Parts: sequence; structure tokens; C-alpha cells
Amino acid sequence: MTTEPYSRLDIAPFWAHFNENLIKLVDLVPDDKLNWSPKPELWNFRGILLHIAATRDSWLGYSVKDGIEAPDVWRTVRTKAEIQEAYRRTWQRVERFLRNDAQLGAQYPEDDGGPVSGHWIAFHLLEHDMHHRADIFHYLALLDVPTPNVGTP
Repeated sequence: MTTEPYSRLDIAPFWAHFNENLIKLVDLVPDDKLNWSPKPELWNFRGILLHIAATRDSWLGYSVKDGIEAPDVWRTVRTKAEIQEAYRRTWQRVERFLRNDAQLGAQYPEDDGGPVSGHWIAFHLLEHDMHHRADIFHYLALLDVPTPNVGTP
């Protein structure tokens, strides 16, 4: 069985819009609830928010090796404004990756096996962002914080 190459799927415009919505969601988190979670064993808002940016940096820095020096968000990012800036910075990094056909088509080692393709990494990062956006929405709902309609563009 031969594998035909897949045509390029340009998800960058959708993902850019999605990232802007993530940035807006950060503003909705009450300042006094950044360290809140519904249960002690669950991540708090800050943990979820930082995890999104840290995961983008991790995949692109350690697996793809895109050569971009990135700060450790776990140690350097504290405020909501800094979280939003981390989302802007990491989105620019992801967008460069999405536009680089050589990186998307390459194979990368993966801790749990592998290798994985750049396309797989891109899909994984998008799914990861979406998964944790749902966490943020659920936490906000538990606090009775009204949230915007964030339909796709």
C-alpha cells in the first residue's frame, strides 16, 4: 500500500482567531481566582494557562528544535498580562512552524515512542489548546462568570 501525500491544510487563520479568544478568556479570570481550582487535585487557572504556553514552547524547542530561545513560563510569567503576552509570543512561534513545509514534513522523536511528523505535532498542539480552553470555560462556569460566544470564524 502506498501513501499519497496529503494536501496542505492551512489552519493558521483559524488558530490565530482561536489564540485571540484564549487571550480574551484570560481577562475573564477573576484576579483573586488565578490560583483557584474546583478541587485540590485539579490544576488551578494559573496552571492551566501556563501549561498551554509551556507546551507550545516545549514541542517546538525540544522536539522540533526551531532554534528560538524561550523563557521558562513557569518561572517568569506571573500576571494575567504576562500570560497574554506568552500566548502572543508562542502563537508567533507556532505560526512560523505552520508555515514551514520542511518542518511540517519532517519526523521528530517522541518520548513515548515515535517518530511523529510535524503535521502530528501541529494537530496535537491545536487539540491541546482546545482541550484546555474547555477547562477554562468549565472553571469560569463554576464561578458563574459569563463567557463570550467563541464560535469559529
